[in-house]
Amino acid sequence: MSEPDQRLLHSWRAGRARHPASVDDYANLCRAALALYEATAGGDFLTQARDWVRILDQHYWDLAEGGYFFAARDTEGLVAHPKTAADSAVPAGNGTLVGVLSRLAILTGEEAYRRRAEAILETFSGEMGRNFFPLATLLNNIELLAKPLQIVLVGENGAAPFDALRRAVYDVSLPNRVVISVPPGGSLPSDNPASGKGLVDGKPTAYVCEGPVCSLPINEPQTLLETLARVR
Repeated sequence: MSEPDQRLLHSWRAGRARHPASVDDYANLCRAALALYEATAGGDFLTQARDWVRILDQHYWDLAEGGYFFAARDTEGLVAHPKTAADSAVPAGNGTLVGVLSRLAILTGEEAYRRRAEAILETFSGEMGRNFFPLATLLNNIELLAKPLQIVLVGENGAAPFDALRRAVYDVSLPNRVVISVPPGGSLPSDNPASGKGLVDGKPTAYVCEGPVCSLPINEPQTLLETLARVR
């Protein structure tokens, strides 16, 4: 549930929403919104994730030392104000947000998201040297930040040939995959390795990009599957 100012609440019982949401709540909902955005190209999902990150930056970010507090700075009645990257029953918010911010940097071309992800890593870098076992989410998302696999799909969303290419992307397990859908005639951020690439022979086209290098254009789902299998 959301308050009038669009901030989330943590629990719902007997018709009543209570308690400000934690950083874990926001982080994992952001991750879900971005997963839906990549799978559907629905712009509302991207907007929602960005709005939630804005709330986190405003109310949860540790202005003095970096990283996100577990609870908002204006949460009342706290005995302590913890900040952690260690996973518990759910993935840690700070670890999850490294991945969320990395994806937002790629999807929007805004470097501020990448800088915030790097600031989280700087904040918790000492923890990795002391005990890395509870930091699986953080470590996995460090890999995403350092080496994302960008799969750019150019074509008309909802058209059968384009959807067939998208389905092929999800037939291979690729944890560091970031799916970017571009309509015909659309553009990507100038620093994206697939910037300037488009349809080939008027057909929906995929580009698989590792670092600054992209594959040759791919029109067929089977060829895309084979390419992704080799990358994997």
